[in-house]
Amino acid sequence: MGLLSREEGLDPLTKLGGAVLLKYIAGSQKDFKKMLGTIWTASNYFEHTLGTLLRGPDLASYEEMLELGVMKKKYIPYSAYMAAISAYPLLSRVASQKQLLSTILAKVALILSIKVLDNINDTFHTTEEAVDSLQRQASAIIYGIYATQQPSTPVKKSENSCILLALLVNKWLKTAVPTSKTASKIFLEDLRTYIDGQRSTFLQQNAVQRNNLTIRDYLQQINEKGVGRIWVGLDLCMMEHLCAKNEKTYKGFQLLRKGFDYVFKSSNYYDDVADLEADLSMGIWNSVVYLGIDMGLLKKPEEALKSDRAKKMTIRLGDLHYLIGLSYLRHASKYLPVNEKSLLASMAVFRFFTARKWFFKSPNISNFVDFLKSKVPDELQPYINYI
Repeated sequence: MGLLSREEGLDPLTKLGGAVLLKYIAGSQKDFKKMLGTIWTASNYFEHTLGTLLRGPDLASYEEMLELGVMKKKYIPYSAYMAAISAYPLLSRVASQKQLLSTILAKVALILSIKVLDNINDTFHTTEEAVDSLQRQASAIIYGIYATQQPSTPVKKSENSCILLALLVNKWLKTAVPTSKTASKIFLEDLRTYIDGQRSTFLQQNAVQRNNLTIRDYLQQINEKGVGRIWVGLDLCMMEHLCAKNEKTYKGFQLLRKGFDYVFKSSNYYDDVADLEADLSMGIWNSVVYLGIDMGLLKKPEEALKSDRAKKMTIRLGDLHYLIGLSYLRHASKYLPVNEKSLLASMAVFRFFTARKWFFKSPNISNFVDFLKSKVPDELQPYINYI
């Protein structure tokens, strides 16, 4: 992480903050050093791997994707950091250092494939092209199929590179965790759900269909774009590979999936508040608009920009998901050899990390103070029936 420029959001203050939060997750100095070393190793190894992997006339190199703007230098260390803070609490008690590093690298490949392809779809693709790219990404992970896009324009080559990264996940499932039959099957089913959720987000950009959507549609369909279940899916594959295969273990798996699903879905609401102005400028109505209209706080979408109440309620709707997620994670620790304290701390760091854009954009410091404690107002309790 130390090699990256301050322009990429990894200035000394940011790195110090990341280290402090990592120490909070690790708990002990020994675990902190292990986590920090693992993140550093994963980040450097993966960047080196991209340099050798992404070669060929149909592929965009790491540098070419940086130039196109769909990749950023911070993505690799950020991905390694985020992969580690969830994998370490889940696997450190059962996995070797090599197995832990292997899982983190597989998660980095998955995260980068999703993130960069999402950037390509948002910036360059039509709805039809975006749907096609998602299908090819899913085919690479599920079936190990790698089909390149032609002609070899910078965008198509970058898309091909994303699909190749997705293919690494398929190879990891087959070689690193060959005995994880149940967890692998569940992971691939969750991947299909994620792809369907991504397709649903395209409805937000359709001027005709968006008017017919409600916050309930968002809660039940659009927010399935959350990556929580597939994020923890690879950890569960390694866990099944290493742990006893019995009813208790699989009960814990289901609880972890639900917990991560809710926690990660919470981040979508925090993101929507931070991205509200940008979304509206592109004709996208996000959860701030749908919730504000449903609660009678807004009459027109553009009123959301000046409605602090609508934004605050959206943050608390995220908290509703977050708190439900934590309850599942606490329950899961009764069935699996996970480090519960470290796991809950990692979720707190994840919550802070995903909400940071909102903090930086908010001129009112009281918003930050208010955010520190998760809470759900009575007005939002009815929405529990839809999540």
